Amino acid sequence: MNIQSDTFERGISSIRKAYDKIDLFLYGLSNNKKRKSVCWAIAILICFSILLFLNILTPVISDDFAYLYIYGEEGRVSSISDVIQSQINHYYLWGGRSVVHFIAQVLLMLPSYMADLLNALAYMAYIFLIYYHIKGRGKSSIALFMLINLAIWFLQPVFGDTILWITGAANYLWGTWIILLFLLPYRLFAGKESSLSSQVAASIGILPLSLLAGWTNENTAAAMILTALLFLVYFRSHKWRIPVWAVVGLIGAIIGFALMIFAPGNYERAGDSLSLTLYTLVYRLFTWTLTFFFYSGSLILISLIMLIVYYRFPRGEKKANLKLIFIYMLAAVAAVYAMLMSPSFPRRALFGVVTFLIIAAGICLHNLDFKYKFLRQIKLTVISISLICFVFTFYLNTKEINDYRKIARQREAEIENAKRQGLDSCEFDRYIGNTYIHGEDPYSEVLMSRYYGIKIKLKD
Repeated sequence: MNIQSDTFERGISSIRKAYDKIDLFLYGLSNNKKRKSVCWAIAILICFSILLFLNILTPVISDDFAYLYIYGEEGRVSSISDVIQSQINHYYLWGGRSVVHFIAQVLLMLPSYMADLLNALAYMAYIFLIYYHIKGRGKSSIALFMLINLAIWFLQPVFGDTILWITGAANYLWGTWIILLFLLPYRLFAGKESSLSSQVAASIGILPLSLLAGWTNENTAAAMILTALLFLVYFRSHKWRIPVWAVVGLIGAIIGFALMIFAPGNYERAGDSLSLTLYTLVYRLFTWTLTFFFYSGSLILISLIMLIVYYRFPRGEKKANLKLIFIYMLAAVAAVYAMLMSPSFPRRALFGVVTFLIIAAGICLHNLDFKYKFLRQIKLTVISISLICFVFTFYLNTKEINDYRKIARQREAEIENAKRQGLDSCEFDRYIGNTYIHGEDPYSEVLMSRYYGIKIKLKD
């Protein structure tokens, strides 16, 4: 018994010594600008390389085959004018997400290596915008940057649908970073008065961005408008004069949102499903809430724990930070219930919800008083365990993506062989997909048939 007790004590002592050494190293690192810059460069390079690698592995799938063509026509997209014509057709025949579908068609028109590179860069822009929404004008933190990347990997319900799949990435990844870019001036504003010429220049600059941001994605853009409005209330709570650009940005966002929502294609496609009875509303309210808790329950719990911990161990302006935290939490909730007008709530629609919750939890984390040793120990433990889990899940999910890539290549070889033999169809097993790669939808066989020039049948 004493031997076991001594062994346990030695183990705990070794862990403490190891932690103390790491803590001392990190403290020295944070106070050495050169080493810190090198670490930042390594962290950014690793994150970018991982996303570029995953993008290269992910093949064209499902809706990608549709947006390779001018919408509503048979011609392939080969120029920007084709994309514009396609989006005009799309606006009148299908829906109002013109901005993000324009991006999707441009990416699909480009050589695959260029699309993969741009999509990886869009991911980095998304990560850094989350980072700046969290830290505001505070000091930089490599640990925060790493935790944001890990949170996106583990907590986004369908990473593949929203970040790697080109059509999905354009709708959610690209749309959300445009929204975060629009909201960043509101987050960074500190009440400083500016000249009339600066106000005019800022208003002119933010107007086109606000129109684009409002015209991206229904539920996330609706939450964005609420967030901008809450920031105006936040400014007034500090007795700051509301800047002209903030009002102009809000108006522009509402106009962009209206252009998307009132697109003729929305009504053409929806038909009778637009009617909303009390029963339907109550059913969706319950079901969407269930969806929110089922797929984002762990993040909701993390956010609440972080809020409680921050309330007990705050650093800086506690009251102001709590206001910011609640702004982003309310934005997440708004993004959920903005879906009440939609007949379905796919998991990928939680992308903006999760983003806002990560920002809220991140503000709590970044503003903890880390003079308490146990808080630093917890943070280091979470990062260490998350990195270990990432290594294993990255291997498994990369293997899954690569398996589908092999399937896609094998199919193309069989299709070419079938064409040479004069066959009129090819039959394959439908690929279901998982969290890190989008599956094949019921209409995929129609889209693939047009693309490959032979009838494709997908077995369930």
